[in-house]
Order: sequence, then structure tokens, then C-alpha cells
Amino acid sequence: MGTILMKKTALVNGRIITPLRLIEDGTIIIKDNTIIDFGSKDQVTISEDTVVIDVNQAYISPGFIDLHIHGSWGGDVMSASEDDLVKMANGLVRCGVTSFMPTTLSGSLAELRKIASCVEKMGKVNGGARLIGLHLEGPYLNPKQVGAQNPKYIICPDPADYLPLFDKYSCIKRVSAAPEISGGMALGRELKKRGIIASIAHSSAVYQEVLAALENGYTHATHIFSGMSSVQRVEAYRVTGVLESVLLLDDLTTEIIADGHHLPPSLIKLVLKSKGLNRVCLVTDAMSAAGLGPGEYNLGGLEVIVEDAVPEIFEIETQKNNYVAKLSDRSAFASSVATMNQMVRNMVKLVGLNLPEAVCLATINPARMQKLDDKIGLIGKGMKADLTVFNEEFDILLTMVDGEIVYIK
Repeated sequence: MGTILMKKTALVNGRIITPLRLIEDGTIIIKDNTIIDFGSKDQVTISEDTVVIDVNQAYISPGFIDLHIHGSWGGDVMSASEDDLVKMANGLVRCGVTSFMPTTLSGSLAELRKIASCVEKMGKVNGGARLIGLHLEGPYLNPKQVGAQNPKYIICPDPADYLPLFDKYSCIKRVSAAPEISGGMALGRELKKRGIIASIAHSSAVYQEVLAALENGYTHATHIFSGMSSVQRVEAYRVTGVLESVLLLDDLTTEIIADGHHLPPSLIKLVLKSKGLNRVCLVTDAMSAAGLGPGEYNLGGLEVIVEDAVPEIFEIETQKNNYVAKLSDRSAFASSVATMNQMVRNMVKLVGLNLPEAVCLATINPARMQKLDDKIGLIGKGMKADLTVFNEEFDILLTMVDGEIVYIK
């Protein structure tokens, strides 16, 4: 739908998840693009010039933030196409996402420059979610942990390649890389110097190398359990991998793909128990088929099937409409097709978090990790009016970006 612009708006009769607390029978006042007041009904005064929207006891939370997404709603980041980014932005608001970070796969440097140029030129998407920067996942990865990345494009970081890239494209806000490969630590230092988030990804590092990565600018770990080394035996000795290092080290934040397929509830609980609730965020890591439903698709030339079937040995049974992408022979996952509201629901229904805790993982935590928590991720006075309204089943009823209603169910 088209954008509905209102100068002063009140959302009333809502259950506000700030997400640090829950306010029953709450009201939020928005002027232009900013939250100017919020609280319970008796704490907030609504002036006569305000347009009042009754959300009928639905939940109101900060808009969801996705820091790692390759595509959705038919849009693909690797197409380097403004049309595809608009498809993503316009589709994501239907899932409650108000800010997202388009994420590359490993490609040639020429391809990455083309994508960065496209994101750099993108203005505000009318009626869609906000682009908060480009996330490069690759090509600086360890070939031993290549996962679904194309090994043809995996290279070691060379300042001659990445310095011109960072100089030209200020939209690059996060780089996922393997710190242990040649040039990986110098890359981390350069990213830190520029205020770009450095994340450990597709890495075979051991504990000492993870510690060195922390000392060289890395602060985050990409999709925990995927594309990372774990404990191994070397000459009878156990050697700690990236996985155990991330669980142990408080200075590293991480992210989980809680689509009901990539990780069983027990492993998600292990991550939360080890890291604490404020060091973990949800990401979809989604491909272009996200939001489109089951069927046959293509991912980087690979035939992919999207379905909701799970094996009998898995901890949870098949859930209706909770899909995942698999290679056509069903031998491996092929990215995710999760939407953020489904993942928040899974954290409540499958993992057992309470609602404010689950919402933290999709709002304030990613905002903090990307150093954007002065603007988004929290319902507070002076914060951007990025809000999502949803019901008990986590269906999105209304999404607001910058004070504009961009989606109503």
C-alpha cells in the first residue's frame, strides 16, 4: 500500500513492549518522525490536533531490525539492482521489519563494487523499511568453512582491494570475515578505525586466534553454529574452536537464525545461557524466496526447494507455514526463508522466552550491536518512530517507519 503521512499521531489501547518493559493499556504519541511521549493511558495527554489510532489491545514494539539478509520477497541483494532492494524494503514491512542491512554473498570485487554503488545511491524507499548500510559477508572467508558461499570468489584481504572500497562506499557498515586468514587481523584493525563492525565468519580459528581477533577489532560472530570451527582433537589434545570461544567470551556478541530449522531449541537455549540475553540478536539470513511461500527456487545457480518438513529425530515437529530452503536433494540448508515476526514467535513458542525478551533480540540488541541504539530499537522519547503492531499470533497488523504508516493489514 502507499504511504500514509500524518503529522501527529497517537497509537492508543496498546500493550507496549519498550522492549525493556511491558506497559498495559499504553499510548504512544508521534510527532513527524519522532516519539515524543509514551506510557500508560493515564500518564499521557493527547492533544486535539492528534490523529488517534486504536490498536485494540494488540502489542506495540520497536520495529524489528535485520542485520543479515541476502534477499526476500523476490528481491536479491546480489542482483545489484535498486528494484530488488525496493522489493525487499516493501516486503519486509509486512513482517514488522523497519530497518535492514542488505548482505552480500562472496562475489568478485567488481560485483561487490556494483552492489555497494547501488546501496550507496539508494535513498529512502517510499513505503518500505530503512536501509541502514551494507553488510559484506565475504569474500574474506576461510575456504575450509565455505558453507553455501561460492569458493571461486574466496580470497585473502588485501588493502589494495578493500581500502578503495571503504574509501568510496560509506554505506559499508559491517564486514563478516575470517580473522585467522592472511591479512584478516589487519582488516579488523582497519574496520575498527573506520567504525565498521567486524564480525567473525566462516572461520576455522582456534581460541588464541579468536582472542587475537578481539584485540584487532572484531566484536561480533556471524550466525553461531554455521560456518565456524568447533572443538577438535590434535595429537590427543582438545583444541577450542570459534563456537566454544564465542560461547565463552563476553566481549563477542552473536546472532542466531531461529527459523525452527537451523538450530533446535536446546542449542538456542545453550547460546542464551552462555551469552546472556543482551549479547544475542536474531537475524533471518534470508534468501529471495522469503515471504513467497513453498515451491522451487534458485539460489546462486543452485536448485532449491522451500518446504516445512523436518526429520523425525529433530526436537520439534513440522510447523505449518514455517518454511526453510534446502538444496533440491535435501542434503543441506540453502539460506533461510524466515521472516522476523516468525522468528520472534519461535523464540516464545519453541524456546520459551517471554515476549519482551524475544522482542529484545529483534530490536534493541541488533541496534546496540550496530551502534544505532541512539536512534532505533527502543520505544523512548526522542527515538525514531519505527514501530510494529502485532497480535497474539505474531501477525503484523501495522508497521510505521519514521512516523509514517507504511503497512496496515
